Amino acid sequence: MFSHEFYALVIITLVTVITPGPDFVVVVKNTVGVSRRAGFLTAFGIATAIWVHIFYSIVAVQFVATQSEFIFEVIRLLGATYLFWLGWKSLTSTGQSLEEKTEMDKIKRSAFWKQGFINNLLNPKATLFFISIFSQVVSPNTPIVLQVGYGVVITIICFSWLCFISIMLTTGSMKPYVNKIVQPVEKIAGVIFVSYASMEIYNSYQLHFL
Repeated sequence: MFSHEFYALVIITLVTVITPGPDFVVVVKNTVGVSRRAGFLTAFGIATAIWVHIFYSIVAVQFVATQSEFIFEVIRLLGATYLFWLGWKSLTSTGQSLEEKTEMDKIKRSAFWKQGFINNLLNPKATLFFISIFSQVVSPNTPIVLQVGYGVVITIICFSWLCFISIMLTTGSMKPYVNKIVQPVEKIAGVIFVSYASMEIYNSYQLHFL
């Protein structure tokens, strides 16, 4: 009965992680500037920080849903608005190449995990994304164990994609194809987010104002 949540979560997570953002950029920077191993360590730090966002998102949404239906609906609307903004930004992006988004940055290998962790943890967009996911896609009635399972899926998708990018960027014959993959998907992500968010906002308006 929760299959629709799972499929929606997987699709939204996939298009989000593929769309270049702060986490994507820091992994690319460390991979190009240092090594594939540095990219992997950075990706692992990001995957670790994801669980901080998942934990407080589950707790916050569960608490609000049980304490105030009005506040929960406000959070849902804000979440839908944020997804719409993400989609619009993707649709209007000029599509910079990865080379324009990277820089040489030599740091100690032991610091790569920490850099990835802090980059994701302090990224306000990550906070908004996870609150949006757990208020828009996941029902408050979904068992906590299953919500944690969703967190595992999100983490695997994010870590796998970032490691894949590191591999692509350190394989000479594959590097030219990275931009060809990323930029079209950014537009597809925009269409998906705008469509999904518009539908949620419209449904909420019908439910509460008509």
